[in-house]
Amino acid sequence: MRATPSAGGLIWLVTLLAASLLGFEVSLMRVLLVAGWHHFAFVVISVALLGFGASGTALYLTRRWVVRHAAIVLTFLSLATAATMPICTGLAQHVPIEMTIAPALLGGLIGRWLLYWALLTVPFFLGAAALGLALMVCGGRVAVVYAGNLLGSAAGALAAPLLMTVVSPAWLPLVMGCGAALAAAGVAAGSPARRSAAIAACAAAVGLFLWLDPPHVRLDAFKRGAQIQRLAAQDAVERVGRVLGPRSVLEAYRGRVLHDIPFLGVGQDPPAISVLLADGHWVGSVLEVQSADEAGIVDGMLMASVYDLAPQGPRVALLGETGGLNIWLAARHAARAIDVVQPDRRLTVLLRGPLRNLGGAVLDLPNVRVWPAEPRHFIEHTHDSFDVIQLVMTESSAAGSGGIGGLAQDYLLTIEGLTACLGRLEAHGLLAVGRAIQSPPRDNLKLLATVVEALRSLGVVDASRHVVILRDYLAVLTLVKPTPFSDAQIQRVRAICRDRQLTPVWFSGIQAQELNQPDALPGPTEGPGDWLNHAAVQLFGPAADRFIDEWAFDIRPPTDTRPFFSDFCRLSSIEAMRAAYGDLWLTRTELAFLFVLAAAVSVTVAAVAMILPLALIRVAQGRRGGWATAAYFGCLGLGYLLLEMTFLAHLTVLIGDSVLAAAVTIGGFLFFSGLGSLVSRFLGRRRAQNVRWIILCLVVGALVETIGLRHWEVAAGLPVAGRLALGLGLIAPLAFAMGFPMPMGLARLAGGMPGLIAWAWGANGFASVLAAPLAMVLAMTWGYHITTAFALAAYLAAGVVFGLLPQASWTTDRS
Repeated sequence: MRATPSAGGLIWLVTLLAASLLGFEVSLMRVLLVAGWHHFAFVVISVALLGFGASGTALYLTRRWVVRHAAIVLTFLSLATAATMPICTGLAQHVPIEMTIAPALLGGLIGRWLLYWALLTVPFFLGAAALGLALMVCGGRVAVVYAGNLLGSAAGALAAPLLMTVVSPAWLPLVMGCGAALAAAGVAAGSPARRSAAIAACAAAVGLFLWLDPPHVRLDAFKRGAQIQRLAAQDAVERVGRVLGPRSVLEAYRGRVLHDIPFLGVGQDPPAISVLLADGHWVGSVLEVQSADEAGIVDGMLMASVYDLAPQGPRVALLGETGGLNIWLAARHAARAIDVVQPDRRLTVLLRGPLRNLGGAVLDLPNVRVWPAEPRHFIEHTHDSFDVIQLVMTESSAAGSGGIGGLAQDYLLTIEGLTACLGRLEAHGLLAVGRAIQSPPRDNLKLLATVVEALRSLGVVDASRHVVILRDYLAVLTLVKPTPFSDAQIQRVRAICRDRQLTPVWFSGIQAQELNQPDALPGPTEGPGDWLNHAAVQLFGPAADRFIDEWAFDIRPPTDTRPFFSDFCRLSSIEAMRAAYGDLWLTRTELAFLFVLAAAVSVTVAAVAMILPLALIRVAQGRRGGWATAAYFGCLGLGYLLLEMTFLAHLTVLIGDSVLAAAVTIGGFLFFSGLGSLVSRFLGRRRAQNVRWIILCLVVGALVETIGLRHWEVAAGLPVAGRLALGLGLIAPLAFAMGFPMPMGLARLAGGMPGLIAWAWGANGFASVLAAPLAMVLAMTWGYHITTAFALAAYLAAGVVFGLLPQASWTTDRS
């Protein structure tokens, strides 16, 4: 029996296994988005890399035995990876986790979260152990085998979104597990009969588990999708449409018990509707009407006030419109043109297909045009001007979910995004943004602060004359003009408030007796207005910066380098929250940033707990080279992932499609890094000097490209294919250079101390574990430019340390 598989078998295993692991990683993000309120990409990445780091520890401790029995161990690890992908994902669905936190149950919730993530770590640990062992036994072909790892990962990153168009999220882990099982075929030990028996046993174990527990995704009990499921179980609603895709699983349900119409005033009797869900989140409603005359219900929406101020026959842009409510509203006010901007093409397919006779035909009204584009990209590159631009997607932005929505990146609700919107308005045009009321207020305050900065960027000195803010008992409507509201328009605003029973919050010349009625909200004791009015006075005044710094929540205007509009967490306010609310302070605190910090601490503790004992063992045994190895490969892991996440943020805006941007960024970095790894084997001589020059070129190139990516006007007018090509063109030279340092370091260890390869594999994995949450902490606090600086500093440090790595002349200890 061959102890070490052939080179071809190792490359086959590494390539297929890496593709399966990366595909499983992406699949988990979709499963988590369906199950909860966010895809938790940075946590999934950390969990995956924690498995990689732990595998390095295990391989180092068992290095002599696993190398002697490489073929058997690789076969076992590959098949175990294949089996645990669907099994561990299935078991995790039985762990009750949710983001609505009851303080008395916090300890139990933390324990369940740790169990949940521990289960999902298992497949990554097993698969990474197989990859690490392959690198340990491949000899002089380390660069080629490592390139197979990167190229396979690139293939998995690109294949996963394609599979999502035909495979339900619950079944994706099983599909990825099949790829891992195929990987075992290249190295399986024993006779063909034994190999077949091993694969059959793996398949039988998985089949039995799936028979006992069919694949499913457990939804958070507080999600709208979970509520709809309960109604469906009672036959109160029926599903009338479902479409799979890489963006989301879109579903449509109808039933007389459904009344999901945002910001609808009292006294309205809604007609039958269908609700639209994306990964279990409510995203819109479809009125079951066939003409504008039948859609009178929409006149009771808060947004109807916009058309009382808009010119006759307006041209309207609805950014992020989903079910057609706002299309009917615009049609009832004789809009001469309605541009619907919706990035998910499958939503249009759903409306024009299964929902066509249930109101979906609203998209086919003669004056309606549908644009399949990201709203920010559309508004920056359209040549049209509008009388009304409505940010529809903000109306479905829940303030709940424990504040986890703060992890989401929104490039429309930034200073640059709102500036672009104002720039596409006619002089008399209106930008309309509706948000639900929160107490204490935060998102409407951050919106106003961002509007003020956007107006100032256009040269407006007195922003207070360009803004009108109205509310009812449910929501706040912010209206912004590129030119000041006239006295006649202000009088019209007063009439709208009187006729529609709305409460004015702000307009130029508002009087004290007009404030906080008819619907009163809490406010400062020294004035008649509510907190929203108080904030408006401060934000329009000279003390705006001080007010922003002192408010209990983070209401700093977001920018393209810090695009986290829904992140309101302010650490300095936690003590005040605890003093004010006692044991219930967590229910009033935005948790997104706290969750990131907790994740960073947790994975760091886990990483240190696994790698520190090995470090102590090496010190006790007096072995050389361990710290230099850990520093070099750790810096590479940190720098690579930080830089990749920074480019993902920039390319999302450049390409104008978040899913395509993720595929291009992840796939492009891995593919071109794989090519760099292949070429690196030809730079054997004078490795230290070569690596330092490569890293220097990498740092300079990254600086030039990240600065250039802030000015993506060069992409204006390019089709999607052109923007994708431009994105790949920017990634290619940088990622190609990033593919050199890792295999060149491994090759140096292979010639000096091959036993340190497992140590290097673990150190790289553990540093990458920290990189994912660290990138979020840096970006949410200071912006992606600081994340870039950390990444480049890590690469420079690696260049300095490379010369300290063990090499062939270190013959006293080769373990």
